[in-house]
Amino acid sequence: MVPYLSQAWCDRHRELTTDLPECPGATARVQVVVTGGPEGEVRFYQAARHGRWVELALGDDPAAEVTLTQTYTDFMAISKGEADVNVLFMRGRVKVVGPIGMVMGLIPLTGSEPYRAVRRRLDAETTY
Repeated sequence: MVPYLSQAWCDRHRELTTDLPECPGATARVQVVVTGGPEGEVRFYQAARHGRWVELALGDDPAAEVTLTQTYTDFMAISKGEADVNVLFMRGRVKVVGPIGMVMGLIPLTGSEPYRAVRRRLDAETTY
């Protein structure tokens, strides 16, 4: 089991995506900010290349092209598969700074069944 939003959680998330099918165009460097958690704000970054997370680590990425900010409650709902990040974005609950087109380019990845299966597996291996 891995603690939620820890480096071990980031590592396991990345490991689980290594065998995802290639998703041309799903390439971006994303800074994620999760506010209001039990330990305060958590910051991590993800780099996707053609549908696979090739980097995922706690901290800040000065090369990030886009930043997503959401509350701990909303991010946990996304992580558990109880909420769709796209719906939360449309409702203004996920804030985006940077080119929205880059985020839209990740939808074929994050909305795919293979990626949802990864998220379900990660959720089953996570302690919240």
